Parts: sequence; C-alpha cells; structure tokens
Amino acid sequence: MKRKLAATLLGITLVATTMLTGCGKTNESGKVDDGKNTSNEEVTIKYATYSAGPDHIKDLEAMIDEFEKQNENINVEYEVIGFNDYFTKLQTQATSKTLPDVFEINYENFLTYANNGVLKDVTEIAKSDETFDESVLTKGAIDHFKYQDKLYGLTEKFSNVVMYYNKDLFDAAGLEYPKPDWTWKDELKAAQALTKDGVYGTYSPVQYNELYKTVAQNGGSLFDAEGKPTINSKENIEAVQWMIDKMNKYNVQPTPEQMSGKSPEDMFKNGEIAMLRTGSWMLGVFADAPFNWDIALEPANTDKVHHVFVDGIVASANTKHADAAWKFIKFMSVDPTATKLRVESGWDLPVVDNEEVRESFLNIEKPESREVIFEALETGIVPPTVLNYSRVQDKINEELSKAVIGQVTVEEGLNEAQAKVEKIVK
Repeated sequence: MKRKLAATLLGITLVATTMLTGCGKTNESGKVDDGKNTSNEEVTIKYATYSAGPDHIKDLEAMIDEFEKQNENINVEYEVIGFNDYFTKLQTQATSKTLPDVFEINYENFLTYANNGVLKDVTEIAKSDETFDESVLTKGAIDHFKYQDKLYGLTEKFSNVVMYYNKDLFDAAGLEYPKPDWTWKDELKAAQALTKDGVYGTYSPVQYNELYKTVAQNGGSLFDAEGKPTINSKENIEAVQWMIDKMNKYNVQPTPEQMSGKSPEDMFKNGEIAMLRTGSWMLGVFADAPFNWDIALEPANTDKVHHVFVDGIVASANTKHADAAWKFIKFMSVDPTATKLRVESGWDLPVVDNEEVRESFLNIEKPESREVIFEALETGIVPPTVLNYSRVQDKINEELSKAVIGQVTVEEGLNEAQAKVEKIVK
C-alpha cells in the first residue's frame, strides 16, 4: 500500500450511467495513452472529501488502493473533513490558491465554485479519452457538473432522505407502520402515541437542508423559477411553524437542550427517537442497531417530496497534474471496483444504471424495504442552486435558529431571511 495522508476529521433525481469497464488514460496534453501511466515520473495528487468520514474511511482507502494498482505511478493523499467545516476550509483554500488537486463537491455549491473560476475545465481531456463516452451517462448526469457548456467534473454518487422508524416501538404502542400516503397529521398522531418513557416520537432538523424540502411538501419554495427569493411566503411560514411546533407545542421532538449534545442518529440507534428523517447514507450505520427498524417514504402535507443530494468530483484549476486528476475523477465515478465497494459498504449509491448493482443493493439484509430509496427518487428534488450558496444557507439558518428558541416568530424570522438573501443574490 502506498503512503497516504492521515485522515483529519474536523467536525437526486437518480443519475445513472452504465459501468465503464476500461480505464483508458490521457496525458497532460489530453492525448490518450494505452490505459497505463507510461511516464516514469511518480505523481502525487491530493484529494479532499466530506462524505467518507467517519464511517467510510476504510472504504475510501480500499478505493484508493485499487486506483493506485491501476495507475502505478500515481499516489493519492487524502483528507477527510467534516461536512460542517468542509466548505469553509475549501473557500479559504480557493482564496489562497491552495485547493487540493481533486475534491468532492455537492451540486448546490458547484455553481459558485465554477463561476469563480477555481475549477479545472476537463472538457477536452474527457473528449480525448477514448474510453470515456458521455452518452453512457443517462438522465442528465453529465450536465450536473457542467457550467456554460464546459465540463468540470463527473457525478460521483447520489443519496436521498427517507423516514427511518423503530418497528419495535411501533409494535409496543400497537401502531401500524408508516404508510406511503401518510400526511403530517398522521405522523403527528403516531408521534404523540410514541412519545413516552424517555422516547421522542419523531425528529427532523430545523435547518436549511431540511427547510427547502419541507416547504415543498407544503407547496412552497425558497426561490421562484427566475431565482428570486420567496422565503417568507405563506406556504413557507406554515411549513416552518410545523417544524417548530413538533418541538415547542406538541413536544414530540426533542429540543436542542433536550438532546444534550447527542446527534439524532445516535438517539435513534439508542432507541430514544422512534421516527427519524435522515439520509440513505445511514443504512449501513444502523445495520447493527439492537432493534427491528425499517424505512418509509416521508409524510407530506400537500405534495410528496424527497431530498435528492448529488455529489460530484472535480479538479482544481491550479492542479499541476490534470491528467492524474481526470483519471481519479473518472475512477471514483464509474470504475466497477469503486462501484462495488460503494454498494457493499452502504456509502450512498453509485451512479450506475446497472441491474446487477441495483439487485446487490436491494439484497442487503437490512432494512427490509430498501426499494423505498428508489421510490423516493420519483418525487425527488435537488437543492436550489444560486450563487453564494453557502452565504444564503448561513443567513437562513441564522433566522431559523432564532425562531427555534423563540427569539423571533417564524414570520419575523423568514421576513428577515428574505431581506438578507435578497441582498446576497441581487
């Protein structure tokens, strides 16, 4: 095994592609070689990711080992940064022109980085790579990480959010399990019956990433079709009031104080939360939970809507190793070994339209209703894309936090968020 940087832990619409069985290479000029790194010079590239830690570092290392076997003169040093710190650090690196050669980026932040000119245009390298054919990328996957008709990276994987529920707690309360047509009222009724003896009936975070989906479940949106903020609409105020009422009015969801620093995922695994909205990336983490559990579609009010998150892999505009960077981008997106490792570990889902891969995912023992992950994609929405996405997110989260503790009303908070975001995106 080649030496790697020690990991530092700080803190989709289904996109599809058929597997590429070849790993043909391009040199720095874009010329295609025979699939091997023919240069005698050993190259080291740096890679940063937010999604590998803390549960998939070994999986990442296995992928890197395979990549280095296929590209014996390329070494990969990696850094795993917690999501809450990732884009803050990335922005600092972008400003100082010290971005890693290759790094993970999500769909919602891609526009800002592409617009700022800090990403490597890999359009010609991809075109010159005879083993890479963009027509194998279906359902628009090639377009997720394009900007002004230029390709800056490839979709790496997707994930979505569904409702996890503790079947044992439902059985003990004599309740039917969540059904596909459940509404918010159905969820509340069940949550009230489940909230007892130190158990809270339900949980969904009151934050931006939950907000844009929840308002859509009530017929709202954070931006209109032209990209103008609609944060303080009537539908949005109702949706945020619902989110907060579950804590402060109905007491079926723990407040931040009642959580005492514990994560909702840990509380679910400890049997302290009966229903939890969280991502498909938690399937493997919950596999050894000491109770029976399953997943279901999320309840909604007026419209059935689910999160879909799309992650990509891109290169820095300042990389001195564009050829090696492209090889690693392509490997992490479509290589069969990387795909297999991703499925088996439960590290989100690879972007392959392959029945064998789908079946191998569905055949994993827990949870029983794994097909819900694919069903949720049928009503999936991706995060809104605007310039200065992180600043928009931060300003909205500031006002949501004030509303949670009663410092402002929901309407006051969303009015203030509207005013702040209008200044950012104007």
